[in-house]
Amino acid sequence: MRKLLQSQRQLRFKRLAAIKKGTVALIDLGSSKVMCLVVSLTDSNQINSFSTGKLHGGLSFRVIGASTTKSRGIRNGEIYEMREAERAIRTIIQRAQKMAGCLIENVFLTFSSGTQKSALISSSINFIQREVTKADIGHALSKLNFAHDDSEREIVHALPVNFSVDGKHGYMDPRGISGAQLSVDVNIVSIQSAIIKNMVSCLNKCDLSLAGIVLAPYGSGQSSLLEDEMQLGVVCIDLGAASSSLSIFFRKNLIFSESIRIGGHHITSDIMQAFQISYSAAERLKVLHGGLMSANSDDRETIELPENNTDLYTDRRTITKSELLGVIRPRVEEIFDSLRTILDNSDFEFLPGQKIVLTGGGSKLANLLDFTSSFLGKPTRVAVPMRIQGLPTSAHGPEAAAVIGLALNLAQPQDEVWDFKAPFEHEGDELIRRTWRWVKSNW
Repeated sequence: MRKLLQSQRQLRFKRLAAIKKGTVALIDLGSSKVMCLVVSLTDSNQINSFSTGKLHGGLSFRVIGASTTKSRGIRNGEIYEMREAERAIRTIIQRAQKMAGCLIENVFLTFSSGTQKSALISSSINFIQREVTKADIGHALSKLNFAHDDSEREIVHALPVNFSVDGKHGYMDPRGISGAQLSVDVNIVSIQSAIIKNMVSCLNKCDLSLAGIVLAPYGSGQSSLLEDEMQLGVVCIDLGAASSSLSIFFRKNLIFSESIRIGGHHITSDIMQAFQISYSAAERLKVLHGGLMSANSDDRETIELPENNTDLYTDRRTITKSELLGVIRPRVEEIFDSLRTILDNSDFEFLPGQKIVLTGGGSKLANLLDFTSSFLGKPTRVAVPMRIQGLPTSAHGPEAAAVIGLALNLAQPQDEVWDFKAPFEHEGDELIRRTWRWVKSNW
C-alpha cells in the first residue's frame, strides 16, 4: 500500500508542477489515430476566457494547439513497434508546438487497453463516537488491501465510490457525520504494467515527461455523459479501433469498467478479406456505405470496388449493399454480444438509470443507434462530447471524446485514494516533533 501511494503521489506532484508552468499537452494514443491538444492554463477572471472547470488557484484552460496523425506502432492500445510509435508522437508534438507557439515538456496521456479490468474493494475502521474527519477517511483508505491484484498489473485509478457510517450507505463525503464506524468502497481500475512502462519509455525518447494518465473509457464518460445520467446510472460504451470498453457511472462516479479486444479494425479486416481489397479501401467502404439495418433496395443497390481489386478468380468489380451489410453485421453482433455478457455480470439492472451512451469512432457507423437499442433492449443515444474553447471543428466528434475528457479531468480531477493523507505518512514528522520537544524540555 505504501509503495503504491508513493508512486502515484509522485505522479500527482508532476501534475501540479506541470500545471504551474501554464502549458501542457494532452495525447490520445489510439490504434487508428494519435491526437494531441496543447492546453493553456489561464486566470479564469480574464476577459474572453472560458472555463469548463476551475483548477487550483482559480485557473481555467483553453486549447491553443491541436494535431492528429495516423497511428503507427500501436496495436490494441499497446506499443509493439517502439520506433514507429516514437515517430508518430514526435509528428503530432511538433505540429501542435508550431500551432501553439511554445515548447512542450509535460504531457498527459490517455489510451484504451484490452487488458483493462476493474474490481471493488472495501475497508472499515472503528473509532470513538464523534464526527468523521479527513484523517479518518485517510485512515480507512490506508486499510485497503491491494495485495489481491496481480503483481504484473498496475493500478491506474482508485476511486472511492461509497462511504458508510455506522452501516448507513450512500455518503459521498462523510466529513462532519457523527458515528463510530467508517467504511469505504473503492473501485480500482488496472492494466498490465508493461503497457505503461513501454509508453513512458517512448515518451522519454521523445524528450517528454509523463505528468498523468487517464484511461480512455473513463475520460470518454466524463466528456460525453450528462450530469443526471451519471447520477442515476448510465453505461458508456466506447467503440475504439482495436478494443471496445464498457464503463458504468453511478452517483457521478465510475463504479465498473471492462474492455474486450475487438473493435472497428476487425470490421474493416472482415471487409478486406471478404472482397479481396486493400485495408484503406475497406475502411472507405465501411464509412461511406456501411450499416446494420437492411432495406428492400439493398439487393439492387450496387457498390463499385476499387480498380486495384486482386481477385484472380472473377472479374467482378461491384458488390451489392446487402453483401456489405452481411459482412459487417456478424462482427458487430459479436462485439455487442461480448459487451452484453459483461453488462449482465455487472449488476447494472439494479441501478435506477438504464440508459446506454455510445462514444468512440465506431459509434459513427450507420444505424448503430437503432441496432444497439434493439440488441441490448435499453434506451440508447450517441454521445456528443462537450465543446471546449479553441478545439478545432474536426475534433468535435465522438472519436475525440477521450482526449476532451482528459482535458476536463485536468480541470476537475476526481479524488482518488492517493489524494488523502495516510496515517503512516505522518510517522517521520511526528518523530521529529517529539525529538524536538524532548530537546527543548531537557536542555
